[in-house]
Amino acid sequence: MKLKLKPILIASFVALIALAGLGYVFIIGFVSSTPVKDGVFTIHSENPLSRIGANIVAFNTGSKWVLVDTHLGPLAGCAKAEIKNIANQPVALAFNSHWHPDHSGGNATFTDEANIVAHNNTHAVLSARHAATGLTAPGSTHSYEAVDAVGLPETLVGERASYSADGKNFLAIHAPAAHTGGDLFVFAPDFNTVVVGDLIWPGGFPFIDLQNGGSALGLAAALEAILTNSDANTLFIAGHGEPMTRGDVQAYADMVRGTIIFVQEQRAKGLTLSEIQAQGLPPKWQNWASGLVPEQEWVRMIIVSIDDTTG
Repeated sequence: MKLKLKPILIASFVALIALAGLGYVFIIGFVSSTPVKDGVFTIHSENPLSRIGANIVAFNTGSKWVLVDTHLGPLAGCAKAEIKNIANQPVALAFNSHWHPDHSGGNATFTDEANIVAHNNTHAVLSARHAATGLTAPGSTHSYEAVDAVGLPETLVGERASYSADGKNFLAIHAPAAHTGGDLFVFAPDFNTVVVGDLIWPGGFPFIDLQNGGSALGLAAALEAILTNSDANTLFIAGHGEPMTRGDVQAYADMVRGTIIFVQEQRAKGLTLSEIQAQGLPPKWQNWASGLVPEQEWVRMIIVSIDDTTG
């Protein structure tokens, strides 16, 4: 019997080669989709070792698609094919939750039919040479050339803006100085769903892009705003990982706020960064540490954020 590979799988192998050429040290496997509620899907990548790929969140409005995020550039074609396999209809809107390449790198693949929407600061970062530290591991460095015009967002959001497709409404809200300086979370009231990008990293301490306008203090405020735009039945979807309940988001917000308050209290006692890192956080928060953001790195991000605020 001949083994027949779906075109989506063949495309994924090509994407692996392209990702290796970009210097990514992790392996990303196949793009696939998961229905998470009526009309809402996650389009994600995964491999046999871990589910580390970023989510595209796809809303089927009836005759069109509305997306939040566009994936890494080399995987965007696979993602687009997977979306069209679900329903072969045009992509009307594609929001960028922020500038990081696993969320905006596929813009050029979707711009032939979609209006790409992002915050002003996301456009500013992408349109010039840019860099970030810690995107794949603590201390890792990544530098990028300015994105070609075809991959830049077309419609820019200030603090908030409303959009619609097939009568379904989408509200894009800026979260100032949070994960980055240009985060948008998208509230879809007709689906009772909030897409939060990387404002939440399920199960782990947050990553703060300190080089590009991020702040732990702003993230805490953003989480409060996200909870305000929800109810007990709201579905929350982050840029990575599984969908979340309001209880999950509240627990995350409590952890972020609690650890910030703890570090502020230690600073008020005169402790230095290294002393707070050596002392560590209280045990109730230590299980949030991950390979991307270990406990000491989260403490550092909080300290830098405090210092940036106080001058």
